[in-house]
Amino acid sequence: MVEKILLTNLKSKDNIQKAISTAKPDKMIIISTRKAKFSEFEVKTEYLKVKNQFESIIHKINPILTAEEDISIIVKPDSIGTYILWLAQIHSLNPAYIVSHGEIQQIPIIPTGKLGDKQSDILKLADCHGFIDPKSINKEYGISEEEAKGYLEEFSKMGILKFLEKREFEVGDMKEHPYYDTDLLEKGKEIEDFYVMTELGRLLLYVDLTKE
Repeated sequence: MVEKILLTNLKSKDNIQKAISTAKPDKMIIISTRKAKFSEFEVKTEYLKVKNQFESIIHKINPILTAEEDISIIVKPDSIGTYILWLAQIHSLNPAYIVSHGEIQQIPIIPTGKLGDKQSDILKLADCHGFIDPKSINKEYGISEEEAKGYLEEFSKMGILKFLEKREFEVGDMKEHPYYDTDLLEKGKEIEDFYVMTELGRLLLYVDLTKE
């Protein structure tokens, strides 16, 4: 019978208990840069000590990910967690979760090469300026606002971008934006959706920028 393994870099007892409840593993592997003083848990537990270096993490974790096991990954998105998710992405392993502000959120693992040129450009713009909207995409790349809105909604469903706010501009408002300046809005009302990058988005962009 194949064991269900939870791979995690969590350190606090509360977060580890949440991870166990979510994944319901037969065995847990806790990854850490130093010898940790953990309490006993209700599942079989192994401790894997690594250096906070990409090479060390690949050397010790990659053999686990390539084994014929049922693996769940729940990490906090620090440097080690990002490396683990990067390896999971290489192997297209699901499910994977991150712990953000004490909450466990499932994220999709996107195979390498998933992003097209337009999608990659949109993520670069969002990462560079902190937030993004259809008009900024149109001004920067010439993509129609309708098409840009479709990309933003798609990324939001994938967990790559997160909806920030819907901003309304009334007649007489001066619109200020990092990418464009307009005169006073003279006719009607305009509504624009703004998005910000998530941890998954930054990871996916990193993989996209470093792929061969």
